[in-house]
Amino acid sequence: MKDKQKRPAPFKVQKVNRFAMSLLYRAIRCSLRFAGVRIHTRSHVEELKTPAIVLCNHGSFIDFIYAAALLRKWDPHFVVARLYFYNTWLRWALKLVGAFPKSMFVLDTESTKNCLRVLKDNGVLVMMPEARLSTVGRFEDIQSNTYSFLKKVGANIYTVKICGDYFADPKWGKGFRPGAVVEAELELLYTAEQLENIPVELLRRRVEERLSYDEFQWLEERPHIHYRSKNLAEGLENILTTCPRCGEKFTLTTLKNRIRCESCGMRTSINRRYSFPEDFDFPNFAHWYDWQREKLEAQIKADPGYALTANVELRLPGNGRGLTRHGGNGVCTLNRAGLVYTGTRDGETVELFFPIFQVYRLLFGAGENFEIYDGTQILYFVPEEKRSAVEWYMASRYLYDSATKG
Repeated sequence: MKDKQKRPAPFKVQKVNRFAMSLLYRAIRCSLRFAGVRIHTRSHVEELKTPAIVLCNHGSFIDFIYAAALLRKWDPHFVVARLYFYNTWLRWALKLVGAFPKSMFVLDTESTKNCLRVLKDNGVLVMMPEARLSTVGRFEDIQSNTYSFLKKVGANIYTVKICGDYFADPKWGKGFRPGAVVEAELELLYTAEQLENIPVELLRRRVEERLSYDEFQWLEERPHIHYRSKNLAEGLENILTTCPRCGEKFTLTTLKNRIRCESCGMRTSINRRYSFPEDFDFPNFAHWYDWQREKLEAQIKADPGYALTANVELRLPGNGRGLTRHGGNGVCTLNRAGLVYTGTRDGETVELFFPIFQVYRLLFGAGENFEIYDGTQILYFVPEEKRSAVEWYMASRYLYDSATKG
């Protein structure tokens, strides 16, 4: 079926407008300072040898600002999720600062061409290869084709490791946390010459060693950091699906620093270092998340006919005024075969199927949606129970890994 919306012309990366980049950078830095977020940077590089690719971990929505604090003088080009290019004004602003779009977890020849243009022009390409925000402040995995790309292009490889960014503004949270400290460190990983003789597997291991992080471990080593927000727990119900006392799903609510189960009345709270009381079931919400993920994985493993189903609103790329627009309603099902959407799309009845080998990870907005790209078009699904979005992510991860790794 042809999409009624006119498809945009192919996007071509342009040079960084230094004035626009400086203006954006200074404005956000001032906002962070006003919000009580301090940024500490360290560079082990006096000069980047170009062409260069800089790999960054991705714990926060504004990691590009922390990376820019180290890279700005080299006019970096950032690879950004295509979703943010559907809005006309945002697309214009991102293009002005040299950013370009990427459809996450699918083959995107347009993005690849733009990457190669940057490198051919002897530029600096900045990638966040995890390609989604961290759920609980830990390193997410990277698709294997990323390492093949790094080997083929023959550029110098650098890393920017960022810590504290997740706790300053977590994926599920509401606003910046005063008292937050963010640390960013720039290092050389391999020169282009060194990379020629490095096996892909060793490259993968070295990248993961350099970028891997655990926010709770990082915080434990910095006892002086305390977060002063009065709403530290608000939003946690959007990544914590299951009550550890009664086992019911989607019954958790949050208010300020408190968490409560509406089913059994369980109550707890988090302190200014994101920890639970000592007598609670878990030391922190990352352990709680791990428990529910393992519980879900055990359920899937034990049930050959496992399927996750929800009534959803389908949203499609925006018409220029917004990121997305209403596109239809239907039912989504995720099982061992893949993801199916049956319903309406721009007034027509459709059935869209994505084999599990194409469903690497279902991206999700905490308490909002789950999504998948179909070429340059996003399919943005809003389930009736919005808190369930994280479960679609957890289930897709296990189902894909089970199918591809055995």
